[in-house]
Amino acid sequence: MRLGAISWILAAQFFVAQVVVASAWPLPFDLAERYISDLGNTVCGPYPAGSNTIVCSPWHAWMNASFILLGITMGAGALLIRQAFRRGGLALAARICFVMAGAGVALVGWFPENANMALHAAGAGLNFVLGNIALVLFGLTLTPDVARSWRWLGVAAGCVGLAGTALFVSGAYLGLGPGGMERVAAYPMPLWQIAMGMMLLRHRPPESTAPPRAAL
Repeated sequence: MRLGAISWILAAQFFVAQVVVASAWPLPFDLAERYISDLGNTVCGPYPAGSNTIVCSPWHAWMNASFILLGITMGAGALLIRQAFRRGGLALAARICFVMAGAGVALVGWFPENANMALHAAGAGLNFVLGNIALVLFGLTLTPDVARSWRWLGVAAGCVGLAGTALFVSGAYLGLGPGGMERVAAYPMPLWQIAMGMMLLRHRPPESTAPPRAAL
């Protein structure tokens, strides 16, 4: 379980990468108007073609590598942290959803928005929908020895992400701009991963109270 917890904590690199890559932009990076994927865009000029929006991310390779690493660690953590969740169909569904969401994030990095928008958007959709559903299911299936607040954290984070996804897709940005609402949809997952990973590194499941078997 320790390796799984560390895998999820590595999601912190995703936020560091955004700050570092955005700092290399020749123009100020506007969080409200710029999508996260703009940081991985490999062109330097108007995007989409013919628009007045200039995208120029000199360190795009680092951002795309960060997407891929995030996707890998999402799936690895989901597969390695089994003891923290009850057995059953819901826990299995949570792991499957999170592995698929991680695959979606990896697609986002492997196919930047300007290289193959169809696969890029499909990867983002997998992440936004299945990843946030997984948070709700993870929250519902934590073992009883974990504090109740951690269960509610997973459910709440997933619901925020799903609401953000619905608003982002519908174009209802509520004053946050498209980039801001995209982050409402995307950020609950890595933030939850970091928090859960840190908690699970310190957590010690109770030892079995079953009586020892009699010697033959």
